[in-house]
Amino acid sequence: MKNLLLMRHASTADKLPGQADHDRELTLFGERQAGEAGLWLKSHQLVPELVLCSTAVRTQMTAHSLLSNIGQPMQVQLERSIYEDSEEDLKHLIQHTEEEVDTLLVIAHNPSISALASQLTHDRLSFNQGNIMWLQFPGFSWSGLRSGTCRFHLAFEG
Repeated sequence: MKNLLLMRHASTADKLPGQADHDRELTLFGERQAGEAGLWLKSHQLVPELVLCSTAVRTQMTAHSLLSNIGQPMQVQLERSIYEDSEEDLKHLIQHTEEEVDTLLVIAHNPSISALASQLTHDRLSFNQGNIMWLQFPGFSWSGLRSGTCRFHLAFEG
């Protein structure tokens, strides 16, 4: 059984004049929200072995605040494609995760993260900023991840 943790970045500041969307930062509330998400993961013994994270500033800040409250070092893999990709591309990225990874956290953006969660579970799932959906995948290898193969287990609503 694999644990797939899908997270939308925490609460983000409005875009400043001339600022690229990719460079938007978290608000103070967003930093606290991401930290609470880390405590939630730790309390449910869901320490990811790998974090796939968009290169956007807000997702990296989310990962930093979240991981600082877990208190264990883990591998964070920054992926520019997560910022730009569709749910199909995200699924493809997950399918290429090493088999040894049993708990995977993906920190991404809407609408693709909501579309992916809905596709994998055949449920209508949507993410507010800072939410985590815990999906369980019964396969032994991420390569077997397909539409409808996951079961929604629990959510953190930050």
